[in-house]
Amino acid sequence: MKKAGLIFLIIFLLGAGLRTINLRRPVTLPSWREADLCAVARNYYREGLNPFYPRIDWRGDGPGYAEMEFPFYPWTMALLYKIFGVHETTGRVLAYLFSLIALAVFMLLARRLLPPTGAVVAALFYAFNPLSIFVATAIQPESLMLMWYLIAGYAFIRWIDEDSVRHYWLAVTATALAILAKAPAGHIGLFFAALLLWRKGWRALGEARVWMFGALALLPGALWYWHAHGLWLKYGNSLGVSNEYHWAGRDLFTNPYFIKGIFQLELRHVWMLSGAALAIAGLLAGWKEKVVRYSLCWLLSAGVYYLAAARTTADAWAFYYHIPSVVPAALLIGAGFESLRKYEWPGLLTHRAVTLLLLLCVGATLAFEIRQTRITTAAGDTELHRCANHFAPELRQAGLILASGGSCRDADGYQVAYNASYFFYWLDRRGFNVCEEEQSLQAVRSFAERGAVYFIAEKQALKKKPGLEAELRANFPVTAECESAVVFQLHQQGQKV
Repeated sequence: MKKAGLIFLIIFLLGAGLRTINLRRPVTLPSWREADLCAVARNYYREGLNPFYPRIDWRGDGPGYAEMEFPFYPWTMALLYKIFGVHETTGRVLAYLFSLIALAVFMLLARRLLPPTGAVVAALFYAFNPLSIFVATAIQPESLMLMWYLIAGYAFIRWIDEDSVRHYWLAVTATALAILAKAPAGHIGLFFAALLLWRKGWRALGEARVWMFGALALLPGALWYWHAHGLWLKYGNSLGVSNEYHWAGRDLFTNPYFIKGIFQLELRHVWMLSGAALAIAGLLAGWKEKVVRYSLCWLLSAGVYYLAAARTTADAWAFYYHIPSVVPAALLIGAGFESLRKYEWPGLLTHRAVTLLLLLCVGATLAFEIRQTRITTAAGDTELHRCANHFAPELRQAGLILASGGSCRDADGYQVAYNASYFFYWLDRRGFNVCEEEQSLQAVRSFAERGAVYFIAEKQALKKKPGLEAELRANFPVTAECESAVVFQLHQQGQKV
């Protein structure tokens, strides 16, 4: 027991060390999610700590109240800003701490469901999984959500196995908090329902405490998202909730993009080659084992969510939406490792030799993926951030700005959350976004009439409207320019140009 505890401690420390890779990275990537959460935190710090009214920067000429998940994360950042000052690292440190708790809870779960060797492999895979490492320091709600999500899953399993009142209430609380942290966590309810029906049969639906569990777990989230939706209806600002259509339709069955995209993201970011092979081995050799059935129920519940929200979860940028899969995937990989290790191999392949070969295979895959993740996420400065630094001293006139946004609609014509927040955050300005399809000289003039004094136009966005850049240059003076963007002055000395 002491030896096993030491092994898990070493894995935990190694996992904790890997999660520091991007801990001090500044917010220099053009990530709307990181910029938005940092801006919300900064606005709490400056404009008041009422958690029920988060404010964004691309607020136009309004107060900026926005629909989003319950903002415990940026609110806590703001509280720490009050104590330690405004530092972007604060958000990463918070996410890091949440990720360490999640790692510890996963180890408890793995040790409960798997034999010692399988639990070690599952813990290794989870601790070294590149997606879990990425999420651990991303200024996004995923780390907080994953922490409560894992606590909820672990506590629910303990309740089902032991009929423990303490774990029942812990599961209720953690589920509610996971949904508040990010609404997609609600799919864990499908996992819980599957376990209840498997372990207790249909009679479980007649138990008052089961219905009470569902009601109490869902009520806080329902109340918050009802309030948040009211902010959207009144102020028109949303962080990708009501201003984007996420849901698959009948084209889920006719357009291969969705299934293909989900499968590729799962294989690339969750399972990887060796992990998928081990999981298949676990399914073939031990499908009657409790851990395998639990993992399958968990994966299926996540799969239902991915399919339902396929317009988002199939897109390459949404790879981090697949973080829930890492939990059951790691458990299945541990089960597969255990099955292969115990198989009676012919010839000179002893159990010890097979164990070593499998560990080398998994280790080599994880090392390669971690290296790739470090290359792609530990970027220093970026071209657009350098542009912002170049523009900042040139924007001498106070007032709102207009900045390029993304596409108004996806390839199928559905609404997309086009707001790009990074220039607002980097320049510490407020103002408007214009989506690519709605760019025009007339639109720019209309934003100028509402108070925009500069238009920060990304050149890639301008190219979507041929001739627009030349038209803008003919009508507005250029204040500053870099390789990727240009700043047009819309007002001069209090007069419209």
